[in-house]
Amino acid sequence: MKEYRFEPLGLRATTRRRDLFASGVDALDRYLRDTASQDMRRGFAHVVVAVRPDHPDILGYYAFSAASADLTGLPDETRRKMPRYGQVPSVLLGRLAVDSKEQGNGLGALLLADAVKRALGSELAWALFLVRAKDERAVAFYRHFGFQALAGDPLLLWLTRRQAETVVL
Repeated sequence: MKEYRFEPLGLRATTRRRDLFASGVDALDRYLRDTASQDMRRGFAHVVVAVRPDHPDILGYYAFSAASADLTGLPDETRRKMPRYGQVPSVLLGRLAVDSKEQGNGLGALLLADAVKRALGSELAWALFLVRAKDERAVAFYRHFGFQALAGDPLLLWLTRRQAETVVL
């Protein structure tokens, strides 16, 4: 199995070649090239890249941030276990992409697990782990890990904090 290292996009990652990253989804590739550093500097998202010590390029990345979720999109059984607020604190995985040369090697699952692990290890309080899928292929990927769509938005999927813990085990 290939050895990957996950590091925040920053001083070390900026020396890596972002322009060669090609996931097959133009919007995800453009985000890494053109917007990710700016989002990090402005505090809009935390971006983590996957690299290998022997490889100069970024092989995958994800971006996540704090969010809130409307309880009305959750099933009754889950909603009953939540506080009686209209919104609950959440973590949003807004983007996750793997370079086409690395797809099929399990890196997407490792990136997802790293994101969940970082969210669980933070002091930020959150009840739901949300993902914003780009398309049906991405929805199928997240469903494999137990994510469910919020009512009314088939591309916004969720896990409770307890369910998210199983992703990193």
